[in-house]
Amino acid sequence: MLKGKKTLIRPLEEEDIDRLYEWVNDQEVNLWASGSWPLSTLLNRELLRDRYLQESADGQRFAVLNEKNVLIGTIGFRDFNIPARSASLFISIGDKNFWGKGYGTDALITFVRFLFSQWNLHRLSLDTWDGNTRAIKAYEKAGFQVEGRQREARYILGKYHDAILMGLLKKDFE
Repeated sequence: MLKGKKTLIRPLEEEDIDRLYEWVNDQEVNLWASGSWPLSTLLNRELLRDRYLQESADGQRFAVLNEKNVLIGTIGFRDFNIPARSASLFISIGDKNFWGKGYGTDALITFVRFLFSQWNLHRLSLDTWDGNTRAIKAYEKAGFQVEGRQREARYILGKYHDAILMGLLKKDFE
């Protein structure tokens, strides 16, 4: 288990599925997590179990807990590139009671520290959409820098938005 100042990170467990089901089918949570509703959501519990609990060669997802060991979100990586020692991160704080209170930033810093120190990764990247200013600020607090923009790459609530590409090098995090 990884321990931050405000959060704990552990592998996802079977008993997490009901909370994940609630969040992945919540329009507002999904809007800020990925900008998608409803096309990539409305998953049933069986699909969630398959997607979130089974290890994948492409990535892994973990539970984010608060100080009282209550599940408040998920964090993970995908696009793991062994030769380049790089990966893409993703995070979602599904419990709205913990939005805007530093839990996502703390979990991100804790996870990044782990990936750089224990996995010896060289580079981490992530992306979001231009309307997700709360996430962009959290990513910047963790040390990520805007590296690019894909114009009108996301279609969210009937409008095109730019994708914001961000990256962090190990040497800049240390």
